[in-house]
Amino acid sequence: MNAKPKLLAISSPGGHWIQLTRVCARLEDRYQLVYAMPSTRFNSAATHQGHKLYSITDVSADDKWRLIPCALQVLWILLKERPAAIISTGAAPGAVAIGLGKLLRIRTIWVDSIANVRQISRAGRLIQHQADVFLTQWEHLSDGQQVLFKGAVL
Repeated sequence: MNAKPKLLAISSPGGHWIQLTRVCARLEDRYQLVYAMPSTRFNSAATHQGHKLYSITDVSADDKWRLIPCALQVLWILLKERPAAIISTGAAPGAVAIGLGKLLRIRTIWVDSIANVRQISRAGRLIQHQADVFLTQWEHLSDGQQVLFKGAVL
């Protein structure tokens, strides 16, 4: 039995995923990591660097109809894995997880992508008041209360 609390790490593929894995690399000593990412390249029995990796439906602002299957998959993962917390670097799949996590009273952490230099991301703005911890990687975007700056991932 693993005494470490579980942390669900979820993001969109690409740059969001790269940032998420860099953040989580520093958390491996304290948490049992479980990953979720939209992909057709692996199945539900996949692993990422020795950690469980779930495939979920990708969703974006351009294909909102995919919110339902994505939400159902994320809900199933949350109920199956029972994580102590959820962390995401975005985009829409992470926002779905943060919203569902809040409903299930799971602690949530949003790390807005470093690519969002001028303003908080669209997904970040949607869940900004739902996330227990909301971090930006740009000091000028921090308000010091709801949106915090603790440094950049990259």
